Amino acid sequence: MLAQRLLILCFFLLLSPLSSVGQSASAPSDTSYIMTLLRKAETIEMQQPEKALRDYQKAYTFARRIGYTKGYFESIRLTTYLLDQLGRHTESQKLATEGLQKALRDTSEQNRSTCYFSLAQSAMFQGKNKEAIHYFKKAAPFMLAHKNRRKAAVLYQNLGLMYEAEKLYPQALTYFNRALKYDLIAKSSQLDIALDYHSMATVYVKQNQLPMALAYFRRTKSLLSQTKDLHFLTSLYGNIANLHKELSHFDSSLYYYQNALRMNRVLNNPLQQLHLLAGLAETYNEMKQYERAKTLLDNAYALARQHKVGLSEFRNIYREYANASLGLGDYKGAIPWYDRYIETKDSLSTLEAKALLEEYEVKLRQAESRQKLTEKQRQIDQLAQAHQRQQLWILIAGLVVVAAVGSLVFAYQYSRQRQRASEQALLAAQRANSLAVMQSELQGQQKERLRISKEMHDDLGASLTAIGLLSEVVKTRMGTETAPEVEKISTISADMVTSMNEIIWSLNTRNDSLNGLIAYTRAYTSEFIDNTPLHLRTRVHESAQEVTIQGSDRRNIFLTVKEALHNVVKHAQATEVSLTIRPETDRLHIEVSDNGRGFVPNEQTRLRNGLTNMQNRMVASGGTCTISSSPGGTTVKITYPYPLPATAGILQM
Repeated sequence: MLAQRLLILCFFLLLSPLSSVGQSASAPSDTSYIMTLLRKAETIEMQQPEKALRDYQKAYTFARRIGYTKGYFESIRLTTYLLDQLGRHTESQKLATEGLQKALRDTSEQNRSTCYFSLAQSAMFQGKNKEAIHYFKKAAPFMLAHKNRRKAAVLYQNLGLMYEAEKLYPQALTYFNRALKYDLIAKSSQLDIALDYHSMATVYVKQNQLPMALAYFRRTKSLLSQTKDLHFLTSLYGNIANLHKELSHFDSSLYYYQNALRMNRVLNNPLQQLHLLAGLAETYNEMKQYERAKTLLDNAYALARQHKVGLSEFRNIYREYANASLGLGDYKGAIPWYDRYIETKDSLSTLEAKALLEEYEVKLRQAESRQKLTEKQRQIDQLAQAHQRQQLWILIAGLVVVAAVGSLVFAYQYSRQRQRASEQALLAAQRANSLAVMQSELQGQQKERLRISKEMHDDLGASLTAIGLLSEVVKTRMGTETAPEVEKISTISADMVTSMNEIIWSLNTRNDSLNGLIAYTRAYTSEFIDNTPLHLRTRVHESAQEVTIQGSDRRNIFLTVKEALHNVVKHAQATEVSLTIRPETDRLHIEVSDNGRGFVPNEQTRLRNGLTNMQNRMVASGGTCTISSSPGGTTVKITYPYPLPATAGILQM
């Protein structure tokens, strides 16, 4: 998504140099050939990127040989951008650096700004935000001094992108709003203003404010032309489709994906086609239409191999292939795709770890520099304090000469005051230290929970999935002579995967929210009852307020609901079960009811572990669990009071 937005940013930032290409008619035939070649290649770079790249490089070589400055820098600008689009960032950076060396000897500030911007763009594509900011600052003076205020809007758009990449989303929204303001001042085109709304919508997606993001995507769509802005509109439809998929609006997601593919057939953009096919296949997998998903994945995989895309695209394709094969019951066929997915994921993790290590080294050097400055400032403060004490003692000595008694009284009061100040400072330091220790312990607990959940998912999850797949392969090979032990291995591994996913969900601190608990409980209930002859009725409401719930409380509430559902399926002999979730201002109410035969409470049912565990879990979390039964059915009512605001704040911190 960032690459697509940079495409538009670079196009508008450097539009003015291309606008002069049309004046090449009066230039010599050789220079006219260069500009014509660049112009033709630019019109096909989205449909035939490899051919466009060859033409760009041909124009660059010819312009360099004959010393045509304008064609030389234009070819560098276009070539570096397309290289970055194709993921060849090292080549792009090398070419932009060569152009900068020549531009530094040139008198044109515009050429220097163009090369600095190309270097910033290449660094941004690679996620090197600090380096991108450095080069961008070099390019900024020409952009800000330009009389066209659209240049200032592009400046703020790029700053917004950098803050977005650093996950500083409030600052990113601030700069995107500034870009919108300058676009309105400059009376920019509707496409420019649509780009501002699109950037803000992307930030809202990353903040998980999906309804707000959808509203801004719709504003973007209302400003685009169905004929002139087909490239942008295709990308926008893909983003909206992905957003609807995240919201589980599968019909809307299919509508936008299919329209995006229809528009892309006109554009003939293979890279865009690859992403749209993969997204549509994922949607069909979510809808359990695995045959359709597999057909789309075949096309996406062919495009990925043809255009040699990055590891992340192949990883997504491998994952969806494995999901589709599992959905079709082809467990043997799923294993190679699953192995490829693990290998690709490990490769990407290694690259990310290397980049993270480099970033940590930079931060360490910066911290050491700050520490040295702090030490120098402390020495200056000590000298100042010593000087102040010296002056104070001189004053005291003068007062002793004037009146000894007054001096003694003053010294006594001064000593008492310093003692009280010292005691207060010590008490404040102890309190600050206690708070820091508490915060450190809470952060350590949260990091440990995330680490455990990640290792369980990556190691145990992969192993259990492999056991399940291998047991299914064994069952397939043995046919009707399947041993009961193999069947039991398959069943136990599936149950362990389900239980492990529940534990990972409870450990992950990102799920410590009331609405996350409600969504997970509703999804589990729907999936669980789908595998039974029971009819499910749900009345589930989401909370309007953000409430943080500890992982242990979330697990206790979920396991209580899970036990109630299992009792309905195993003992109630019901035909219908209903789930009601109703969050209130200070507490959460959950009710599981059935129309089964009920039971008569007696000593045997009172001692039953399941019922006792349900009540004990809710008591441990500060809530209650009441069970009422009659011949017309059984009702389990769960009540959980939210933590106090101060407690919730500490947990969140």
